[in-house]
Amino acid sequence: MEIQHLKYFIEVVRQESFTRAAAQLYVTQPMLTRAIKQLEGSLNVLLIERTSKSFHLTDAGRILYEQAQEFLIQYEAIFQTMADVRSVKIGEVRLSIPGVLLDMYFPALFTDFHRKFPGIDISVVEEGSKLVAASVGVGKADLGLVMLPVEESSRFESHLLTSDVCQLVVNRNHPFAQMPSVHISELKEETILTFSETATLHDTFISMCGEQGFAPRIAYKSLMPGFTFKMVAMQQCIALLPLPLITHNMCAELVTVPLEPRLQWDIAIIRRKQGYHSFAASQLFEQIRSHFGKLRQVPGETG
Repeated sequence: MEIQHLKYFIEVVRQESFTRAAAQLYVTQPMLTRAIKQLEGSLNVLLIERTSKSFHLTDAGRILYEQAQEFLIQYEAIFQTMADVRSVKIGEVRLSIPGVLLDMYFPALFTDFHRKFPGIDISVVEEGSKLVAASVGVGKADLGLVMLPVEESSRFESHLLTSDVCQLVVNRNHPFAQMPSVHISELKEETILTFSETATLHDTFISMCGEQGFAPRIAYKSLMPGFTFKMVAMQQCIALLPLPLITHNMCAELVTVPLEPRLQWDIAIIRRKQGYHSFAASQLFEQIRSHFGKLRQVPGETG
């Protein structure tokens, strides 16, 4: 049974005439007659009782007419849905991202994206860079934002979004507040707050301290900026954080101090090299790249 034969059958029934249906369908009457006979043959039933003076549907014909109309509506809907997916009108994207990036950069980005593509849902999971890479790698997330470097980087397509440094943030009464910079070796006796073990920054900082011959005294590990800056303001610790995050949350009680040697903070968007990328995910991927590209064009823009 061919879809086109069903369409022919429905038009014949609507017109109650092979002649009028052929004219509406822009086919010859003999061709239309053959198509209906082929449909009857494939179903092994008589659909239309036709004589030179009458046109009647059989019981099978009436049932097919009713069900075929519903079927063709669903059939056309399938193709419309696929067209909508191709044109990114509908879909879902799973995005894995550190919460600090979500807060700084994504309210405006999501607002703009949903204005353009209201039918696309974005499912967001907040987690540290190492977990982001793991989620993207196994397909739990379509896209992810990470601090570089990322483990097993050959698995991912990666595009740098923003590049900055990590610095210390201290209470303005702390001795470091008066220094032009602080060498990492001077942190040996300090109580420090930085990101948790799920973040790449945590491992990078621990490694840098190890190269200086000491393990840092990390009293607090948090991905919550509000808690971090309150603890520093209350002189409970100093913090090592990305400079854009510090700038985004700076207040009168705090001072930022450069760290030596430089600790780079490079943020990239990643997706798997292998496998299918949905139309919706590809569009959000490009939207994120474009958004951060515009931010780089504005001197001093951080969020």
